[in-house]
Parts: sequence; C-alpha cells; structure tokens
Amino acid sequence: MSKYSILWTINSILTITLLPLITYLTKNWNWFKKFQIPLGVMLYIIAFGSLINATAYLAFAAGVILYTLGEMLVAPSIPALISNSTPKSKAGHYQSIISMSSTFPKAIGPLLGGILIKYTSYTVLYLSAIGILILSLFVFKLGQSKLKKMAN
Repeated sequence: MSKYSILWTINSILTITLLPLITYLTKNWNWFKKFQIPLGVMLYIIAFGSLINATAYLAFAAGVILYTLGEMLVAPSIPALISNSTPKSKAGHYQSIISMSSTFPKAIGPLLGGILIKYTSYTVLYLSAIGILILSLFVFKLGQSKLKKMAN
C-alpha cells in the first residue's frame, strides 16, 4: 500500500514527458492519427491483461505504464476526432455527449467494479474491461467506416 502513490507519480512523469512527443507526432505525421486511438485501446487491453495474474509490484507498475500510454493516445484524440468530423454547428452538442460518456463510467465504475470484485474476482473485472475495450474497437471501426462514407 505504501508504494501505491508511486504508481501515480509514474503516471504523472510519463504524462509530462511523453505528451509533448505524442502532440508532435499527431501534428507532423498524419498517418499516426489513424492509428492513435486503436493503438491506445490496445495498450489499455494489454495493461488490463498484464494485471490478471499480477502479484509483484513491478507488474502493477508495468500495467500503469501501459495504461498511461494508452490514455495519452486516446483521451486527447477523441475530442479532436469529434471536432474534425462533425459540422461546426453541432460540434458542441457532440462534445458534450462525449464528455458525459467519459464521465459516467468514472462515476459508476468504482461502484460496479467493487461489486464485481466482491462477488467474483479481479480476474473477472479485468476480463470484463478487456471485453468492453475490444467492443469499443469494433464500434470505433464502424464509426470510421460511416465517416468515410459520409465524406465521399
């Protein structure tokens, strides 16, 4: 428990040092934007997968590092994607929907996660998260396809 706060320190250091690099990549390499969200989600999946049988502190630190990298790729790119792919007159509406959809899980996640852990296990929690993330990749791909069709 005493080392738990160090995980947040790792998260902060990674964010402060690597976010400028990710910003550079998205501004200068257009191809990177196409893979940014799926890559970030894959890092989330690997992070949760690495925690399934984790017992050593190093495994938790690795999970936090992977999760943080995924978060740095996904979190800033969703609002940018919405802004770039919606009419300017509707951008605020869609941005608020995205904001609500990211806030809602943060509000109920600890409760549902706690219930899931209490009645099942951490393994079930992590596998559930992985399943939801895999589903999100399919939803993202479907959305991308629809956006491409609308652009043509």
